[in-house]
Amino acid sequence: MHETTQISYELGTVNIILNSESWISQDAPNFRFTDYDQVLCSCFTPKELEQIAAGDSAEITFNLIMKDPLSSDLIDSPLSDFAELPGKIFDGLTEGVYMNFDVYKSLGNNEHSELEMFYEKIDFQLDIPLSLINENREYFIYTDFMGSTELFEDIDKEIETISINTNAIGKSLLLYREMPRIANAKVNYDNSYVQQPQYLCVIGIIALILLWKRIDFLHKKE
Repeated sequence: MHETTQISYELGTVNIILNSESWISQDAPNFRFTDYDQVLCSCFTPKELEQIAAGDSAEITFNLIMKDPLSSDLIDSPLSDFAELPGKIFDGLTEGVYMNFDVYKSLGNNEHSELEMFYEKIDFQLDIPLSLINENREYFIYTDFMGSTELFEDIDKEIETISINTNAIGKSLLLYREMPRIANAKVNYDNSYVQQPQYLCVIGIIALILLWKRIDFLHKKE
């Protein structure tokens, strides 16, 4: 994926570049942001935004790389230890793919500088790799961010994407969990409910037959 979007900010312009690539056998997923104004406020300081508004040009580059868990920069990462962590939230989680996310910005003629974190939380959406898509799964992103880890739940609940609100930049692990097939249970319940009136009807017919035989017996006795 390589996508460039140019937006205006008062008198200035900002190029937003999204790159994704894969260093493993799976294709790199696409990603996106839902609000470009939010992107600017998350990547530039108020002073830098004033310079852009006055007419300066700027650029933000987002790089997402899918990596092998045995990559040198991931070997010592705590991400792979998620299965050993306490708490029910980690129960049943399965390892998906490892990713590295970095962000660079430039303003005017200045060189690119790397962001360590977003200044404000940002809405980020990632396409689920095709090999991991399943309608009975829920997805999470587990990040290694500035020396600590954090688990983000999916806020859009769509089958093919995961959306999170975060200020984290760095190494991440896409996790998933199989969900119970509630829909099937509902169908079975509905079927049993539909069949219930049929049973009541049969019981009613049997009761009428017995009542008729009783009346006939009494009539003959008289």
